[in-house]
Amino acid sequence: MNDSRYRVVSFRRPSDSADAEVIDYLRSKPLNLKEDYSETITSTLKKHWLPLALFSSGLRGEELRQIGIWAISQLEAQISMIRRTCGIAPDPLVVTSNISMQASDIVASDSPSILGIISADQQISSTDEENEDHEDDDDNEFLSSQNYQEMTDIKRMFGWDKQNGG
Repeated sequence: MNDSRYRVVSFRRPSDSADAEVIDYLRSKPLNLKEDYSETITSTLKKHWLPLALFSSGLRGEELRQIGIWAISQLEAQISMIRRTCGIAPDPLVVTSNISMQASDIVASDSPSILGIISADQQISSTDEENEDHEDDDDNEFLSSQNYQEMTDIKRMFGWDKQNGG
């Protein structure tokens, strides 16, 4: 029976894959987590995607900001735990690049999307008013060759270039 009040997610992965390793780890209730497997998966999805999903559905203002703060704090805690577990020191380049991010690096679109304007105070906006003065600016700055190369390196590092035949 299909109940429209619920969303069902189901997927299979080969048992000898890294995906299966993660699934097995989460099912083992790591770190004495009190939540069950499906709650762990849902919690993980929310930490990564809830602010963007809500922004995409039209949410703006203080509520979106608070949800974004919550998600970032959860992800930063996970990053910190991974760094400690794997013996990885914080990367000063990442900290520096996050601080120096400029609103001009993001291009606004006509419809709500994650490619809205992020101001210096980290507020997200996709209004056309804020972008009218910059219509003649070169939009290629967002997809500069350096950014493209960084994305290519990241894809290679995670093995994503092999999945898409790249």
